[in-house]
Amino acid sequence: MKLRRGFLDRSQLKSSEGELIWELENSYSLSPKLSSSIMMTAKECLLREYQLKEGQIEVTVIEIEERSGKIIEKMGKKKVRLTIDNGIEDIEILKAYGRINLRQIKIERITDEAIEQGGVLSQEDLSKYLGCTVRTIQRDIKAIKKKGIEILTRGYLHNIGRGQSHKVKIIGMYLDGKTYSEIKLTARHSSGAIKRYIESFTKVLMAQSKGIYERKAISSVTGISEGLVKQYLCLIRESKKDKTRKENLKDLINRNSYRVGIKKTAKHYSEALGAMIGGLL
Repeated sequence: MKLRRGFLDRSQLKSSEGELIWELENSYSLSPKLSSSIMMTAKECLLREYQLKEGQIEVTVIEIEERSGKIIEKMGKKKVRLTIDNGIEDIEILKAYGRINLRQIKIERITDEAIEQGGVLSQEDLSKYLGCTVRTIQRDIKAIKKKGIEILTRGYLHNIGRGQSHKVKIIGMYLDGKTYSEIKLTARHSSGAIKRYIESFTKVLMAQSKGIYERKAISSVTGISEGLVKQYLCLIRESKKDKTRKENLKDLINRNSYRVGIKKTAKHYSEALGAMIGGLL
């Protein structure tokens, strides 16, 4: 086990993420925790949109609106970017929870990524990109569903509609008053991933609090896909019906409102939210 841990630690260091953390710690005398936080923020903000990040692949999948009944050759296609290897976060999950849980996290992640980009993966696609059998994928999906998380794959999507994603599930736990440690223990996602989900949700919450209600406008100023914005807006709407969640929504707004000193009108959102996006929570 010690050899295995040593190998994972070395793998973590021998990456572009590890290089940046080393530079921050050694050239700027920053703490390991602060260096890691800066690396995660840079990764999220600088490598957005069209540039493939390290560990990503670009693949062609079936468009999300295509239903069964047509041959694949005549179905609409969509190019999507999938994060097969999420660097340090995946290494942390592997060290803490093992190979099977890491694969299940990857299934959650890449199916959501495809949906957010207008495509949908089949179980065969998941098998191909994650290097395992279809039977293994089916077994993993069954285990994930027991946690109350829907995995939307082709052939299943249009039968049930769009269920609750792992991101919405995790943010819901946070709004219920769960601590990071409690969420991490239940969801088995890394602390960095949980923080990132809450930050992206807060951007949507803050945009709405400043009078921006259209999904397209919120997506434009936050850099979050319209599909995910829709999920977050639905979560906000439902959470306002619950006393605890409503109070935690207000708390998030109060803790972040000082970053945006503007009037509550959509007229000024571009300039104001530009300042907000760089440093939530």
